[in-house]
Amino acid sequence: MTLCRQCGGELPKDANFCPVCGTQVIDAKPVERHRLLKVTGTPKVVVTNIAPGSVKIESTAKTDEVTVDLDLKLPQHLDCNISQDQNVVTVACRAKAGVWSWTLAAFNSGPRANILVSVPSEANLDLEARAGRITVSGVTGTLAAESSAGSLHIKNCGGTIKTRTQAGSINLKSVDGTVTARSAAGSIKFSGTLSKGENWFRTSVGSIDLSLEGQSDLTVDASTRLGSIRCTPELANTYQKRNHLTGCIGAGAGRLIAETKTGSVTIRH
Repeated sequence: MTLCRQCGGELPKDANFCPVCGTQVIDAKPVERHRLLKVTGTPKVVVTNIAPGSVKIESTAKTDEVTVDLDLKLPQHLDCNISQDQNVVTVACRAKAGVWSWTLAAFNSGPRANILVSVPSEANLDLEARAGRITVSGVTGTLAAESSAGSLHIKNCGGTIKTRTQAGSINLKSVDGTVTARSAAGSIKFSGTLSKGENWFRTSVGSIDLSLEGQSDLTVDASTRLGSIRCTPELANTYQKRNHLTGCIGAGAGRLIAETKTGSVTIRH
């Protein structure tokens, strides 16, 4: 089935104009769905998915290659581009049409772009998904991931990690480094080792569950407006007043800040 790029109406076979809105039918150019790019050193991968769909980054044993694969639904209604400038690889997808495509996407009937990128285990990432899930596994570097309406899943990663979502949960598993995780409406779950830098976990609606591994060295500041705070075992130099708790794990060289407005905070160390 072919849809009009303007109104989303179904086009008869070999139609020159849309029977619904009269828009001229333009033959779509073939979309590049697979590309292998050679890199040297640590690559930076920038992925922007404005179309409905997911972004997935996984590590590969190849140290000099970045591979991009696009899984597209209704590609004639998508603008997709894969480009390279030295060690910077850029992938961008967006829906050509307007509001109709987002309405159809809610029923899984509109254009959709699922992006899979394989990168070396050491890479820097800048990821955005407007309406879909972001998944990253096995990568160490500087990682930024943001979704407007989707969950974020980071696994077996290290370095400086910044995650943000407007309407979704954040799950960081076996992560080692300096972490910032912010959700406007969703829970946050973390397991791994936090650095001696400043680590933030913040959500407006949802719980925060942190499992700290290894020898942590952090000053803890946890708060909630409607919910409970629990630390096991108990922190050193604990001070608690209403729904605000401070204390230390180890010497307290780094910082761990956990804030939620509506939800509980649980810290295990």
